[in-house]
Parts: sequence; C-alpha cells; structure tokens
Amino acid sequence: MSDQRQAWFARVVESGLQNQIFNPADVLAHATPDVLANHLPPDLLSKVLTASLAAGSMTPERVLETVTPELLAKHLPHEVLWACIAAAAARAGVTNVVVS
Repeated sequence: MSDQRQAWFARVVESGLQNQIFNPADVLAHATPDVLANHLPPDLLSKVLTASLAAGSMTPERVLETVTPELLAKHLPHEVLWACIAAAAARAGVTNVVVS
C-alpha cells in the first residue's frame, strides 16, 4: 500500500506541475526548506546545493529539477504533498467534494 500511495503522490504532483495546476513555488510553499532539510537524505540535499551553486541561484524550479516528484513522494510526509494538492484544488474552486 505504501508503494502505491507513493506512486500516486508522485503522479499527482508531476501532473499538477505539467498541467500548470500548481508551479514549483507552490510546491515549495509547502515543502519548505525546513521540511526538505528534515526529510531529504544528505546526498540529495548535497545535489540540490551543488546544482544551485553551479547555476548561481537556488530557485524553486532548480530544486524540483533535482528533487523530482518521485523523490518528493518517496521522502516527504505525504501530508505535505496533500496540502499542496488541496491548496491547488481550493484555488481551482474544487471544494466540498462528496465521495460516495
């Protein structure tokens, strides 16, 4: 079940980015630097810093080039990703959905 949930979150985040339902800055509004620092493995944090230093800046887009939706879903609490998805749904007016 955990692998299926992880795959689902990865696909939803990837789709949200590809379809511009939310953008990298929206994702990182929830996956804050503190969240990333506390949940990403050190080698992945090192890659983020290396890529940012090589490019001369650390932007949300650059972070998500390294920390892909698959890696977000693997390492971050799913509540963080769900908050991003729910915020995008609320902005789109998709609220109070009844599930039967």
